[in-house]
Amino acid sequence: MGKRKAEDANDEQYKKSTLQARTGIKGEAFFESLVADYALPHHIVGPKDIGLDFVCEWVCGEKPTGILWAAQVKTRSDIVPRPAEGRDRADDLNRLEQFTIPVSRLGIDGKTLQYWKGLCLPTYLFVVICTEASDHKGERLDCYYRRFTPELTTGKEEYPNVFFRVSESSRFLAFANEEHRTGGFARDLFIDYLRCMYYKGSIAYLNPRTLGLGQFPEKDKGVIFGPLFNDYRDQICETYARTKGFLEQHCGC
Repeated sequence: MGKRKAEDANDEQYKKSTLQARTGIKGEAFFESLVADYALPHHIVGPKDIGLDFVCEWVCGEKPTGILWAAQVKTRSDIVPRPAEGRDRADDLNRLEQFTIPVSRLGIDGKTLQYWKGLCLPTYLFVVICTEASDHKGERLDCYYRRFTPELTTGKEEYPNVFFRVSESSRFLAFANEEHRTGGFARDLFIDYLRCMYYKGSIAYLNPRTLGLGQFPEKDKGVIFGPLFNDYRDQICETYARTKGFLEQHCGC
């Protein structure tokens, strides 16, 4: 009798693991197809998967840009995103719908967060939610993402539990306003890419048109993107001091 119970438990666990694997495959395939018009997603599988599922290169039109970003994809059917309260959609933000999702149930641990921080790449957690289609035929897939780059690179310990819905049917919301090409995921990628550079002390300015983004000036008058300077003042000043010292010592400047 005990042997039969053990066999039944093992069989149940095997079915559960198989279902989770199939659900994960669906979610990752949906993510790849979703971003394909705007990125080249490189899938990380097997033993190479140590905290990331994809490293993606942004594409503007037909041109790869060399701008890389990282993605972890979680697929769930037991979570219901809830509209976030008290969050605005100001014109200088991404203007996407905001939701809360219980991150504690997505299996992101401290070691993974530290790994993401060490990458110094714009990093995002994508959650694909599977629900039954309204016509009861098949499933509906919706995709949400959460930004980790701002919090990780400024040293904050708390991570706002805010996700942005980035899919509309099978369309990736790279821009919230397609006509003017503003907002959307591209806006966050631009800001987060600059944050990563400033965290390393670099003040190079990325032309937003490289991303196809019709937002922000092509060339900031002060070279550095002003709204982010105070967050990374220490790193930038340290780089400046070291560079100045090197030039004085070796070039007589």
